[in-house]
Amino acid sequence: MSRIGFLAGVFDLFHVGHLDVLGRAGQGCDRLVVGVLTDEWAMDAWGARPYVPLPERIQIVEHLRCVDEVVVVDGVRSDWLTGVVGVQTVFAASGTDGVLGVDELDGIPGELVSVLPAGRGSRSPILRAAIDQRQSRSSVA
Repeated sequence: MSRIGFLAGVFDLFHVGHLDVLGRAGQGCDRLVVGVLTDEWAMDAWGARPYVPLPERIQIVEHLRCVDEVVVVDGVRSDWLTGVVGVQTVFAASGTDGVLGVDELDGIPGELVSVLPAGRGSRSPILRAAIDQRQSRSSVA
């Protein structure tokens, strides 16, 4: 029986930190299921809509060799993960923006959670700031 792992994130402005964390998660299980969080989840949790549309974020993650399956999620529920998907390990990211950390996995039993170290740094906060600045300038005409 294969060991199923799960990692959830928004994966907006996909960057090398996402790639590192997904690769580590893939090495920690036989089958990696990745939950791509909805725009609505991001708005509720972080107060911002992703820049990259959900279908494109799904397609990016689906094309990674370390990912076996992608599901769209609007949260992470223990009963669904263990009962429906059969997950034995829920990966949490430490310090990787856009990927759920331990503090965002409420209700997931601690014995299921495995914390992955942060990967290489990302410039996505700088990119977000630049995009926001450009959008605010272009809307003032």
